[in-house]
Amino acid sequence: MKCELISSKEKAAEPPLARPESFQFESVKGATVCYHQPLYEQPLTRLQSAIYKGKSLNKLKGRFYKIQSNGGYLHQHYPAVEYYKIAYRMIRDNIHTIGLAREEIQQYQATIEQIHATRKERLPGGQTKLSFDREIYQLRAGLTTYVFSVRATLDTIASLFQTVYGPQIGQHISFNGFMKHVLSGKCVVDDPILLSFLRSEMEWFVLLKDVRDYLAHFGALHFSITESNSKLLKIEMFRGMKIDDFVQTIDAGFGRLLEFLDGHCADVAVGA
Repeated sequence: MKCELISSKEKAAEPPLARPESFQFESVKGATVCYHQPLYEQPLTRLQSAIYKGKSLNKLKGRFYKIQSNGGYLHQHYPAVEYYKIAYRMIRDNIHTIGLAREEIQQYQATIEQIHATRKERLPGGQTKLSFDREIYQLRAGLTTYVFSVRATLDTIASLFQTVYGPQIGQHISFNGFMKHVLSGKCVVDDPILLSFLRSEMEWFVLLKDVRDYLAHFGALHFSITESNSKLLKIEMFRGMKIDDFVQTIDAGFGRLLEFLDGHCADVAVGA
């Protein structure tokens, strides 16, 4: 993906050159249907208000964000001063998706434990055997959704830092790229509190990135199910990494980041 801060509205709205081999999709015709969905999550409310009241938006007036996929299939542009509202909506929706995925992970682990308690078999050698229908696939789907949704939310958060600190912090569409930029010492924004937080509070992001990279570039999760001497089940997503421990670690770190954004970064936005 490309995200450019552009002064010309015409240039921002200009579609990419069509490639001869590109697929062509027909526009849907008809009346647009209005739909309503309940808002279960309202994250970063203080930060959103602080950005609106702060001074950084003035530095973005008259500019536009041009967002375009590498292949040219997706192309959008927004006034830079309005982008934070769009990003906030995407963050809010993704956090709701994360919550749903977490519930599914808990639900299907509980279902697997129930199958173990009521339908387990014993092989001739004494080993426990469990027979599943869709439970393992559903647990895998829930975990995959959880990992990719957290990572997607972080990348959207990275794109918001220009509305907090101003254009001088640079454009970032990857949270990993944003972290590298700030920690490299090349960032012109002087914020020792931000620097300290990224240095000391982001090991969970390294863990998340490792798991996401494995799923995206190597393979699917293959669970290991272990029965303890007390007949309790433990489900590992990787050797030595239980599902519950992984999710709790990511949840805790992600929660601390949201608190930091809604606290320190909101203070910066108001005074920027």
